[in-house]
Amino acid sequence: MKLLFLSVLLPIAALALVTIWLTRKQQQALALREAQWRAAAEAKGWAFDRETEGAFQLMRWQGTTNGVAWTLEYRRGRHRSGGASRRAHRTRWWAQAFQGPSAPVLCIAMNKGQEQPASQFAQGESALAALARKAAGAALDKTLDIYFGQQAGRAVDARRLEPLQGATQTGYFVLAEDAVAATHWLQDGRSAQLEAAVNAPGSALHADEGRPWVLWVGRQVMLANMRPVTSIDDVTRLVDAGVALTNA
Repeated sequence: MKLLFLSVLLPIAALALVTIWLTRKQQQALALREAQWRAAAEAKGWAFDRETEGAFQLMRWQGTTNGVAWTLEYRRGRHRSGGASRRAHRTRWWAQAFQGPSAPVLCIAMNKGQEQPASQFAQGESALAALARKAAGAALDKTLDIYFGQQAGRAVDARRLEPLQGATQTGYFVLAEDAVAATHWLQDGRSAQLEAAVNAPGSALHADEGRPWVLWVGRQVMLANMRPVTSIDDVTRLVDAGVALTNA
């Protein structure tokens, strides 16, 4: 009986020790990375801090670049999807623009060459198409909350967003509450700046994979994606891209 007890206890104890060791190694690696991020941020004149927010670890950078005061937040944690626990990453950057659009403008990241979705609903749509539009709007509302946060999400009614007609923005599908006004607003230097950033190697907006979504609402411009921040270079690229759009 004693041998049987030991044969059961020893594997459990070994597993517990391994788990503790791995947890400590992960904590040490995280502490080292945070120390590196803090030092790199301070070298640039930025502030860095970390806190726990529910199931997420929240890292925050704040600074001023080319006269633009900005904030970048990176949330890392786990969430359950389909009964399984998955790693979640949420990165968002925002600043106050000199002049914002009269109504929200949303740029959804797309692969280059696929900026216009295959199906669009025309005027005089059927009841089934109208229902599909409503469902799509509700889903997009939830997605905006995830990408940009609930405060920004509440400021945008996704069901009122319409695609810009006759205009294609490389790397993005553009929606706006006032499509006509948004078209003129984007043409005032912002569309060209966005195009330049998408086509510039090294820009956070260049690669199809991980290209951030862009939201202009009021005087605020926001960039957000679901990619992890692995180095201060990731932060710098997103900051540079956001500042360029803010100053456009």
